[in-house]
Amino acid sequence: MNTIPQRLVAALLIAGLAACGGDSKPADPAANKPTVSPDDFRKAQQAYADSVLNQAVTASSVVQKLGAGYEVGSVRLRDTLAALAGKTECFLNGRQADPYLAGTVTFFTFMSVVGTNVIRVQESQWTSQAGNIVNSCLNLAAAKWKLDATFGKPASYITQAQFK
Repeated sequence: MNTIPQRLVAALLIAGLAACGGDSKPADPAANKPTVSPDDFRKAQQAYADSVLNQAVTASSVVQKLGAGYEVGSVRLRDTLAALAGKTECFLNGRQADPYLAGTVTFFTFMSVVGTNVIRVQESQWTSQAGNIVNSCLNLAAAKWKLDATFGKPASYITQAQFK
């Protein structure tokens, strides 16, 4: 005794074959080629990095946003912090995660009568999340930086450094 009618079995077989679609053509190798050359990609990444650097909020804008009690740091303080940051491996660590990484770091520096006792990243603008690696590393490194009082009177200073 047959419980499934022959016509139903035939219909299911035909439907199954139709769903398979038969043999497919091999993929076209030209379809896997990148649409942008490596040189064009590098140029586009550099243009993006330049736009991020050019649109970075200035130190004076950060001071204005923070309000009373903050000053823009001197050129000497800015250049010293940029040089100290540049001597660390921080930016190179970020570049390992993103070879096109670029950005601006705003440093907060508190100067007492004897010199600095706090230097840290206040804010930053990066081309990618890899900048967070740099910020963390810079905060660890900056905790060890000590500058004397010749860099400014007792105050809270804001300075910036760019990485590209």
